[in-house]
Amino acid sequence: MSKSARYEWRDQQAALNERMKGFLANPGAEQLEAVIAEMRAYADAAQSGAMEIPACWTSYN
Repeated sequence: MSKSARYEWRDQQAALNERMKGFLANPGAEQLEAVIAEMRAYADAAQSGAMEIPACWTSYN
């Protein structure tokens, strides 16, 4: 996996996590739809091969 692909994947993960945090802080239909749309975009990118997902990674959170 290239460095740029890893950064792209990390950025997509961060965006998804921020959407999820926003929904958890202020649950509502609009926030839920935003989270679902973000998850669908992530899944579509992974299925189409537009985004490379690492086989393993280390999280320091």
